Amino acid sequence: MRVAAEQEKLTVLGQRRFVGFTPHQVVTFLNVVLKERGLIFGLRQLDGDYELTIYDAGRKRED
Repeated sequence: MRVAAEQEKLTVLGQRRFVGFTPHQVVTFLNVVLKERGLIFGLRQLDGDYELTIYDAGRKRED
């Protein structure tokens, strides 16, 4: 696979350096930065592991 030398530049939506962070800090950062795009992130701890859920709040569910 050949990678093109000229690639489209990506738009930075947010950036933060985490030192000694917790998973909850990352999720809070994602929610603040991506709220306007209709994305919501949820985090729960299950037996020592973490489960990350991403919700699309911009779309209505069709059950």
